[in-house]
Amino acid sequence: MKTADAVLSALSKPETADGFISGEALAERSGVSRQAVWKAVKQLRLQGTRIEAVTNRGYRLTGAGGLLSEKAVASLIDEALGARVYVYQKIDSTNTEAKRRLAETSDVRSLDHTVIVASSQTAGRGRLGRAFYSPDGSGLYLSIIYAPKEKIESPALLTATAAVGVCRALLSVYEADAKIKWVNDIFMRGKKVSGILTEGLTDFERGGISCAVVGIGVNITPQNFPRDIADVATSVLEDKDADTKRSALAAAIVNDVLSIYDSGKKGFVRAMEEYRERSMLTGKTVTVHPVVGGAESYEAEVLDVGEDAKLIVKTGDGKTRFLDSGEVTLHSH
Repeated sequence: MKTADAVLSALSKPETADGFISGEALAERSGVSRQAVWKAVKQLRLQGTRIEAVTNRGYRLTGAGGLLSEKAVASLIDEALGARVYVYQKIDSTNTEAKRRLAETSDVRSLDHTVIVASSQTAGRGRLGRAFYSPDGSGLYLSIIYAPKEKIESPALLTATAAVGVCRALLSVYEADAKIKWVNDIFMRGKKVSGILTEGLTDFERGGISCAVVGIGVNITPQNFPRDIADVATSVLEDKDADTKRSALAAAIVNDVLSIYDSGKKGFVRAMEEYRERSMLTGKTVTVHPVVGGAESYEAEVLDVGEDAKLIVKTGDGKTRFLDSGEVTLHSH
């Protein structure tokens, strides 16, 4: 176990009524030096864990809701879902780790409902090969492996309904009302707070997609976004010192997304009804940027989102198009 994880585990189980653990006791329980404990506390604070230090008393957790731990996340997930949770303080990418695990097994079904959660990513990825900014302490990054008995017909539907699950989780944990920008972005106050990347694994024997990795990133508290996204990205909370409640959010997302996935066709239909209610593009004029075939961008009016998660638009010549891929931006007058 890494030093930071060992110290975090010890802090999570204080043996005193006031919750304080002395530096000496922490060092002994973690099997490291006092200096290593101090460094671990510093690292954990950078990752968003609230740790109070008082001379002659030691350390204690003061914002347990911001703590991201395997035990905390797993304890909040509905047991009926059968999810298995693995938490990392830092990882290259939760989607990459999920795909590594899938590559190591001959039975992808055995990894169904496996969840990889991280406090930060060093190589987070978004759609179309873009990087996903994933700093320590202010966000949540997770991937869900979904490997149903039947092959997956529509990865886009998994992405769209996962967006609904994220919105439900934000509402339940933070009372935050979010909108969805087709197909995979969650918006608040006119800017992006969350993105979803779904990657499918092809089954060459049966044909089609055998399983999917659904990656979700959420900006929870304010951060210094890189210049290229500073104008379009924001965070769920506006107070940088607010309790991130990351374990609670991770569990809520897993509960809401997997509940949709496990509820069959009716669940997907209900989720898409909610998707349409939360759509921020319906009725708006947008610029459509095709990502395949080299076609030129064009303007269109968004009519609706179909049950299959396709964006239904009307072009200037009156034709109706059903989009299953591409990028759209709100048209600025």
